[in-house]
Amino acid sequence: MTRKEWLFAAILTFATILAWVVFDIIHTRAQVEVPQKLQEVIEPINPNLNTESLE
Repeated sequence: MTRKEWLFAAILTFATILAWVVFDIIHTRAQVEVPQKLQEVIEPINPNLNTESLE
């Protein structure tokens, strides 16, 4: 490979890595908020058995 080809490959690699980082940052910042009603539905259930209600 000539020096010009190496330079082109290095610039292309740098641009690819830069685009990857930018898109990853954008993807990380775009968070979806869970609606309050759905948040209430998906709360974990208490695994402890209430023995008072069984008596």
